[in-house]
Amino acid sequence: MFTRRLAQICSAILYNCNLITDIPAKYIKSEFCVPGLNCRYCPASVAGCPLNFMQHLFAGGFRNLPVRTLCWLLLLALAFGRLICGWLCPFGLVQDLLGKIPTRKIPKSEWTRRLSYLKYVFLALFIVMLPVVFHMQGKRFLAFCHWVCPNLRFTNLLMTLASGGSIKSYMIYNYRFVILAAIIVLAIFMFRPFCRFICPLGAFYGLFNKVALLSVKVDESKCVHCNACLRTCKMDIKKVGDYECISCGECKEACKFGAIRFGWEKINKK
Repeated sequence: MFTRRLAQICSAILYNCNLITDIPAKYIKSEFCVPGLNCRYCPASVAGCPLNFMQHLFAGGFRNLPVRTLCWLLLLALAFGRLICGWLCPFGLVQDLLGKIPTRKIPKSEWTRRLSYLKYVFLALFIVMLPVVFHMQGKRFLAFCHWVCPNLRFTNLLMTLASGGSIKSYMIYNYRFVILAAIIVLAIFMFRPFCRFICPLGAFYGLFNKVALLSVKVDESKCVHCNACLRTCKMDIKKVGDYECISCGECKEACKFGAIRFGWEKINKK
């Protein structure tokens, strides 16, 4: 758990170190993006967000197809899958920390499992369909960034507070603050609501989860199907390593039979 938290903190700092120095940004080409959700419009960000690149792809009608960008996204997905959500996403870290606030939590259920499919709707509608529709009308519009994504509002809020600005004025002049506020409140009472129900990036990475090289793996020869992993997991998984799994490793700690490992760990044949 400490290793994962350290990775989350380091990735958040690295993604946004442009606030301290612009040296990293000078060496990162525009075709590449950071692995996790991190708004490219924030002054602190060193590179773009994968969702922003995806929307630009469809909003541009596939003209001047950014092959290197597509290859980079596929490389990330095939290498990590949703491990990126669990280890390398700053907004995931924010939700994890909010979840540490001592309150009565809303447990996962059949209803939360059904709601987890919503993020695939967000992926299809806001990342693909709406940018294409606006392109057909001669417009370039990034629907998810403009209408849904709370990350820009969150980074703007942090920078407003850091500069001594008024949170009241921020709320008055940014009606989309309500989306961020709702997610923050929900994250206090339930585990990662944005990741589970909304995030199209998690939906995209989840499609590659079962084949991702570094995500958690189950050794079926050692598994006794005690379901300790499922009871421990806070995500809406049906099986370790499925589309909802963020490879956080809590299932590995709960398994008494050593049946779960990360992709970078050697197989123990004993």
